[in-house]
Amino acid sequence: MIDIKQCMKIFNNYFKNFDIKNKNILSKFHHTYRVMDFANEIASSLNLSKQEVLIAQLCGLLHDIARFKQVAEYNTFIDHDSFDHGDMSYEILKENDFIKQFTDNEEIINIVLKAVKNHNKKQVESNLSEKELLFANITRDADKLDIMREQCNMITDHKLVLKDIILKDIYNYELTKNIDSITNVDCILRCIAFIFDLNFKYSFDFLKENKIIDKKIKLLQANIYDKRLDELEIFVNKYIERRLI
Repeated sequence: MIDIKQCMKIFNNYFKNFDIKNKNILSKFHHTYRVMDFANEIASSLNLSKQEVLIAQLCGLLHDIARFKQVAEYNTFIDHDSFDHGDMSYEILKENDFIKQFTDNEEIINIVLKAVKNHNKKQVESNLSEKELLFANITRDADKLDIMREQCNMITDHKLVLKDIILKDIYNYELTKNIDSITNVDCILRCIAFIFDLNFKYSFDFLKENKIIDKKIKLLQANIYDKRLDELEIFVNKYIERRLI
């Protein structure tokens, strides 16, 4: 059985190798634990075993472990300006068998490594086993739910334009491309598009109960007069309702 408290202690000791007063490093520390909580909630909603819920929590705990190195070395969270943080998290956990400090179970190690590596990709690797895919998707949902709740809640710049290229992705039920997300408006739309990569009913229940998408649409409507926002609101809400059936 995974000792999740011991795992948290090991993670916290790793975190302390960095400048814990750096607000960006600290923000990822708190993000990690919120994602871990979401992973626990999603896994529990699926009636998984106690061991499987612990595996989901461990995936959440380790999914962003490279973010601290990313900030320390590059002072950015932008992967194309530094490194792919999913791949680097995988490498950090593999280096000197660091992952074995968290568990010595080879099956669990493999599941966690696959989840960490795939959590930030536009598409999950096609060769994952059913169990590996389950935990990768739990981690992906947990990560996205925290981002959707905590980020993209303000518009502080003056570029108030809905990009056709981003709207096209949304109406194709696709994630938007990171390279297209430059302004606050772009990032809000990118966040809305996350719904097309959510996998579990819990995730859609959470979005609806907390009015996460409604708040983002209203934020856009408060700053931009564009009738396409009304169409977008209808389109997105219809999709969410379909996923709740």
